[in-house]
Amino acid sequence: MLSPKLETERLILRRLEESDLDAMYEIISDNRLADYIQFPRLSKDEELAYIRFLIKEADVSAEEKWIIELKENHEPIGNISVNDVNKRNNFCTIGYVVRYEYWGNGYATEALKTVSDYLLNERKYHLVEGVCNERNLSSSRVLIKAGFKKDGYVANRRLNKDGTYSGIEYYSKIK
Repeated sequence: MLSPKLETERLILRRLEESDLDAMYEIISDNRLADYIQFPRLSKDEELAYIRFLIKEADVSAEEKWIIELKENHEPIGNISVNDVNKRNNFCTIGYVVRYEYWGNGYATEALKTVSDYLLNERKYHLVEGVCNERNLSSSRVLIKAGFKKDGYVANRRLNKDGTYSGIEYYSKIK
């Protein structure tokens, strides 16, 4: 089964459900997060249609996706997903986002470490890659704390919402 339920001390990482719509819509419409991540500008109905598509494809898509949920109250606070799979070279790219009000609590690091370990040990990828905007210092710290190492940097690859361009930092984790 792809995207199996995973648990940490404080989190449940589980498949997406239709009931996650409000939490996921809050993420894609939060302009504070858009400083670092370009979300599609979807209506709530379009986001629900996308969630339904992801649910339908969950058992066949190599792009696995999990909701990050707090164990204590089952509140969805973000998501983590395999965004790209390179079958030929046996690696995948992982992305994550946590609702802004939950930043600084170690939730992203906890989720990223758990999912990347699953991808390396259970799915048998040779390497898991993470990519972030150079201005997103918090995300860089999350990647490093989760066991990734910085591999490189490419300048001027990400259009920011203010019209400027930022570089991209590349990180990887191997077994």
